[in-house]
Amino acid sequence: MAKSLFSRSMIRARGKLLWAAALRVFGVLPLAKRWVRRRGMIVLTFHRVLRDEDIRKTASLPGMVVRESTFDHFLKYAAQNYQFADLAHEPDWSRNAKPKLAVTFDDGWSDSATITPSIARKYQIPLLIFIVPEKMGTTLPFWPERAATVLEQQRAGVRRPDAYSIERTIENLKELPAAERNQRVGQLVAEHPATDPVTEVDRTMTWEQARELDRHGVRLGSHTSTHEILTAIPLTQAEQEIVGSRERIERELMKPCEFFSYPNGDCSKDVRNMAQSAGYRLAFLNQDPGVWTPDCDPYLIPRVNVCEYHLVNGKGEFSPLIFEYAVIWKAAKGLVRESWRKLFDSAPNMENEENRLPQPQEPAKNNRNSAQA
Repeated sequence: MAKSLFSRSMIRARGKLLWAAALRVFGVLPLAKRWVRRRGMIVLTFHRVLRDEDIRKTASLPGMVVRESTFDHFLKYAAQNYQFADLAHEPDWSRNAKPKLAVTFDDGWSDSATITPSIARKYQIPLLIFIVPEKMGTTLPFWPERAATVLEQQRAGVRRPDAYSIERTIENLKELPAAERNQRVGQLVAEHPATDPVTEVDRTMTWEQARELDRHGVRLGSHTSTHEILTAIPLTQAEQEIVGSRERIERELMKPCEFFSYPNGDCSKDVRNMAQSAGYRLAFLNQDPGVWTPDCDPYLIPRVNVCEYHLVNGKGEFSPLIFEYAVIWKAAKGLVRESWRKLFDSAPNMENEENRLPQPQEPAKNNRNSAQA
């Protein structure tokens, strides 16, 4: 399924480059980088690392994909300029001369077992990959890719496929309750059966590949049993997704599963508490960019999503400046928002304080006036 996956990103990258350069010249970007370095670490979320020939075939959306060459250039740069954390160990919160990063991958695609680890080993970068136990070794395992396949073929008949409009349609479907969304996607697929052959590029890793990764020191965590958005399903089903996935991974790998990531980053208080009760040590979000600091809730750790157009300039070349703007700058802004939120949450409620203060009262003139006072 050929498509120009990154056409929109190249246009946006030119504007981002100018704005990022201005932030650097005026000292704002270096200041944000130093602040992040002093406060904590940034956890990066990747999904897929693909070769150019596979990018032309994949049904995955642009916001999930990084080119193999871009990922290689990024890790080479980051290995020299950042310190990488191995999430299997307790975080080292001591200050370092270099900012701290951690690398995670969601979904457990086959390229996370083939392409990604070899590049990470070359630069000695620890990896944490979140897998979906009931979707292992499956082609087109998740509904967004199935829907995107149909939508692209639908639009190709009348005009050039628009990756952005397809992406918006997928995002709108994510906002629906799971039962309604699944019904709509099923109807869409049934009404427009695929005409192109399904390629192996959109396949998840097998259990044997997962065990091989584990033997080579790659950490594996849970991304639920079937990748349902946990806030869109009943709580009893959400608990089964959280608990059942951990039990399956532990049976297959014969070791504890300590890490969890919320599909689509969606979480609620009840879902968060379920992740803790299930026995995970850490659980990761992926909605609002932020910085993992020592005072973060270990079951609400923020991450920053990274794809191709967070890493390249208008020519499609890896750009440290674009990375710092799209990732470091966004994480720093998230840290500011979180700091302000905590400040306001801890501030005394002035209205309640006033209600607790003794109020001056006028002397009652008679019983009727006293009763009305």
